[in-house]
Amino acid sequence: MKRALVISERDTVATALEPLEAGARVAIGSHQIDVRSTIPSGHKVALVDMAVGDAVIKYGSPIGTATRAIQAGDHVHTHNVASARGRGDLGPAPLEAETGARLAEPPDEGRPGTGSVAATPDRGVASGAGSRGSR
Repeated sequence: MKRALVISERDTVATALEPLEAGARVAIGSHQIDVRSTIPSGHKVALVDMAVGDAVIKYGSPIGTATRAIQAGDHVHTHNVASARGRGDLGPAPLEAETGARLAEPPDEGRPGTGSVAATPDRGVASGAGSRGSR
């Protein structure tokens, strides 16, 4: 069974599917990670080293910014990441500005089932495959 989940090759974090014990060596996608502290199920583990100010990438999109240096295998949570979600005063995150992708719209990576999904204020969620019916 997978111990952690990575969605995109661009991700710098993975989500633990079970508690990860400090000192464990875990294969996550193409990474071999030495877990540096216990990570609860559902929390994020760093796949790569990140410097202060680096974008934290999950689902192929930025979900926040590192507020302190993060090493591969570290627990990634509110103690070392500031979320940019809902912060219109900050402008688009670097990856969003570069690609136009938002968390609800993962860029197409050329794999089946990875088309854009967008939440619209008046219609809920619609996808590139079309929405059900019209309103």
